[in-house]
Amino acid sequence: MRKLEPAFKPLSLAQHFEAPDDFVGCFGWICGYSADTVFLDDALERFTRRMHAQRAYEGRIALVLMLDPSNPQITPKEVPGAIHLPLRGLPPFRLLHAKLALLGFRHTSDARQWRVRLIVSTGNWTRQTLEDSLDLAWRIDLCDQDLKSQDGLVAQAGADLGAAWGMIDWLRGRFDFRVLKARVPGRQDFESEATTVERWIAKATKLGVDVEPRFFDNRGASLLARLPDLVRTHASQSARNYLGMGSGYYESPDRANKIPPVLKSIVDTLRDAQLLVRQPEIDIFVNPKACQAVAGSVASFNKAGWMVREAGQPEWFNAQRSLHAKFIFSASHRENSDFCNGAWLYLGSGNLTGPGFANAMASQIGNLEAGVVVTPESLRWQAARGVPLESVVTNLLPLQWETDFSQEPGSLAPGSEMPDPEVLYSAAPVAYFFWMAEEDANWLRTSEELSESFDLLDDAGDACIRDLTNGFPWRGPRPRQVQVRWFVSGQERRAWVPVIDEFGRVAATILPRIDIDEAWNQLADFPMPPDETELLVDAETEPTNDAPQGSSGDAYTASYPVRQMMQLVENIAAKQTSVSKVDWVTWCTRLEQCLVQAAGSTILEEFLKLGINPLSPLWHPSFRPAFATSWETGEGLRYESVLKRVETAWSVAGLPGFGDHA
Repeated sequence: MRKLEPAFKPLSLAQHFEAPDDFVGCFGWICGYSADTVFLDDALERFTRRMHAQRAYEGRIALVLMLDPSNPQITPKEVPGAIHLPLRGLPPFRLLHAKLALLGFRHTSDARQWRVRLIVSTGNWTRQTLEDSLDLAWRIDLCDQDLKSQDGLVAQAGADLGAAWGMIDWLRGRFDFRVLKARVPGRQDFESEATTVERWIAKATKLGVDVEPRFFDNRGASLLARLPDLVRTHASQSARNYLGMGSGYYESPDRANKIPPVLKSIVDTLRDAQLLVRQPEIDIFVNPKACQAVAGSVASFNKAGWMVREAGQPEWFNAQRSLHAKFIFSASHRENSDFCNGAWLYLGSGNLTGPGFANAMASQIGNLEAGVVVTPESLRWQAARGVPLESVVTNLLPLQWETDFSQEPGSLAPGSEMPDPEVLYSAAPVAYFFWMAEEDANWLRTSEELSESFDLLDDAGDACIRDLTNGFPWRGPRPRQVQVRWFVSGQERRAWVPVIDEFGRVAATILPRIDIDEAWNQLADFPMPPDETELLVDAETEPTNDAPQGSSGDAYTASYPVRQMMQLVENIAAKQTSVSKVDWVTWCTRLEQCLVQAAGSTILEEFLKLGINPLSPLWHPSFRPAFATSWETGEGLRYESVLKRVETAWSVAGLPGFGDHA
């Protein structure tokens, strides 16, 4: 018998990356303690609407990862579309523990429409968060239409977005962003998608200039120190009679078995700020198998009148999950009302420990943490007929009041200690290589001014010999990424560095050689990429150099090369006149790639015998959209640059066009 879907089920953390209808992910920043390939591949597919092989084909960076240096490197080959940036130098925090994503979406046809999304998470960007842990997430969206709004909630969201961007902007200054600034030599530089999203964020944040944000971090003061003012600002100043606290990790056990100091400090701070009554009802929610100092302190909690409870398990999960969420919930309960009066909620990255909640960010004693304080309205304590399920507090938070550990403290285990962080990924002397294919040799070069020595390792793990003029020679097809080795204080370090091809694609799969018909097939469905099934073969396993490889066209004898070539040109002209401005850069990139892939086509070889440039009609203004009719616009300049490069690849640059007289 088929199991019925629950009536209420919140989105998973990966589902928060889903592009809205008629939008597609443009660019985004993610920071956090850890991430893995399973989560990121899922999130990127939802964000870009592209599957793994399609993203590898496009070679576009859509998400930037800034993680704690203890997280192993996640390479762009493992997760196409993502680039894991390394930290530069010594970290200014004990751990990078703040977990947020800032995403930009563009409309699929209207360049004026955009949307920016902020996600604040208690969970890591990992498969474990999706499958094994109890976590929480909060998000806001702002769009271009909101710029005209007078709604106070929009201004508040703008303030939150501005505060989050302030932290991301500060953080990215500590990471190695060189690969995002890399530009293929000889190509016109245009505004990157990252810069485009930054412009949207700047517009959105202006909405909340004079508003106190709900989002906060601990760069200047601890989360605990900032909490009372945020509650006073965003909720009523009344004293509540209920406080529930949950954390994925608590302080280490001590011999005294007293109430952990940070938990006591939270209660004392809220009482001193008159946000909590003198004798409130207090619950501590835990993972019974790993609750550190709480496990040995039940007697102290009992004496103080506090209850230690297992986290509530929502009915929509098929298996028991471990509490990982970090939250503080407070409200007033009345006998004659089921409303959570004066409710406020903190959720964020900070565990209820010294480094996570009670200390400001510092290199040895304070993590970088972030969270939000929100005031849910019309929240109910219990489910009842006529009450929306999304208004019941136990559906939104891992709370339950049916059982506790006051009579059976032996059921609790302290669990393992937090291991000391170890640097597993740091900035290499070089951040990327350009692929340069020449007639007699292939080279890996970089445009960077390099001050540190390093070794580029070949496929066998041996160091390549460097030519001071040309870079590193490379045998075989273009790799998507290469490994470099360097030494810091005598200690060997290694990292994978992406290779950028002549089209500016980052760590992309090799483009196979195709014929004229296949070139049009890949252009016809634009802006969608080629079908996933067409891209599943890993081109790196194919022999020879990085010229487009293999082709059904190599064995194809064209009966009517002129007709087929002119059909391609007519199809391109008809297609590109209807391409929207927002998709023009992508169209030019796709056009160049597909036509260069067809450079060895039998049809082209037959056509070349006529001594005519088949691409000449595409220069005509009537065959272009209105915004790209000449080189005087950025769009027109990009298009003409593409045509020149394709003409060179096809060996038709010096030939007369149709209608020209030699």
